[in-house]
Amino acid sequence: MEKKRIHQDVFVGFFCLALCLLIYVLNNGLPADAAMMPKLLDGLLVVLSVLIIYHGLRKSRLSAEGQGKSLTWDDWKIPVITWGLVVVYVGLFYLIGYLPATGIMLVLLMRFMKRTSWPVILGIDVVYLLIMYFVFAKMLNVNIDNLGALGRLL
Repeated sequence: MEKKRIHQDVFVGFFCLALCLLIYVLNNGLPADAAMMPKLLDGLLVVLSVLIIYHGLRKSRLSAEGQGKSLTWDDWKIPVITWGLVVVYVGLFYLIGYLPATGIMLVLLMRFMKRTSWPVILGIDVVYLLIMYFVFAKMLNVNIDNLGALGRLL
C-alpha cells in the first residue's frame, strides 16, 4: 500500500495561519480604532490561508504525479533572499531613516531583480523619493525622520 503524501501547500497554509495568529496577538494591545485595519487585513490573510490549506488537501488526494514536484532550494532561494533584503531594509530604516534607506533598497532590489539599466534604476529611485518627500513631508506634514538613529546621535 502506497503511503499518501501531504502536499506542501498544506504546510504553507498552516505556517500562514500561525503567522496570522502572531499578527493578531501583536495587534491585540492596540486601541480599538487603531487595531481595526490590521485585524481586518489579518482576517483576510486567515481566509486566504484556509483556502491554501483547502487546495493543498485537494492536491494531497491526487497521485504523486498529479501533485507536481516537491519544493527545492531553487524554489525557496529568491523568496528567502528577498526577505533577507527586507530585514536589511528594516535595519537601515532604523539606522539612517526612511528616505536614505528606501533609496538604497530600491537600487538593491532592482539590481537583484535583474533590472540592468542604471539610468532607469536611478530615475525610478529619484522620482519615487521626490514624490514621497513632497507629498508626505511637505503637503501632508508627515514627520520623516531623515537620519534615523544616526540623526539622534548628531
